[in-house]
Amino acid sequence: MLEKLIPQLRLQVAKAHKILPEEIADSVEKVYNDILLMRDFTMNEFERIQSDRNLNANDRNIARRQVLEKAITKLEMLKSRRSATDLIERLEAKLSEDPDAGNDRLLKFLKELEIRDRLAGMTESQILSHFEKSLLDGSNQALLDAILNAPPGFEMLSPKLLKKLKRVRGKHYYPEVVAQLESLQEMNAIIVKMFTIVRAELDKLRRKYLPIYIVEKSA
Repeated sequence: MLEKLIPQLRLQVAKAHKILPEEIADSVEKVYNDILLMRDFTMNEFERIQSDRNLNANDRNIARRQVLEKAITKLEMLKSRRSATDLIERLEAKLSEDPDAGNDRLLKFLKELEIRDRLAGMTESQILSHFEKSLLDGSNQALLDAILNAPPGFEMLSPKLLKKLKRVRGKHYYPEVVAQLESLQEMNAIIVKMFTIVRAELDKLRRKYLPIYIVEKSA
């Protein structure tokens, strides 16, 4: 049971060790070990059910389905516990901080307001046609700050592009934060894929032990 998934999971672990710092890749390895423990629990329970002579075929199917439901619950708890989503959000918030907030705020605000006034009325495509290169390579910090510090409701670019520009600015002011953030996002993507692979197989096995009339009705 779940044995055919092991090679797929090991590939994800190998990928983590190849592209991530060792301590972060080790977290992926821990997820793999957690999944093996969940698999062992399921296999042991199935063996116990199979050897129980007091159960008929229908009872065994019900018991197996209950074990799989417990395994799915364990899996979801593992996913929640191993996720780095909260830390990723904190790091992204750090990138949103104005690195010059401790300087003369009024003067900085007025300079940024002047830049935004000059851009007023321009569409995103027009702004990019003039300034895309300097924005994306981080060479125009004044323009970056003016766009990223625009008041809520007066954003000048799309949320997707603003997020990208925060990363550009972050690489200049907070390079270590950006490096950690990128590693954690890679780790999260690998972990999510591992859990998705296992969850799909558990759901498939669980449906196998549903009563026939329910399977036929949902088909």
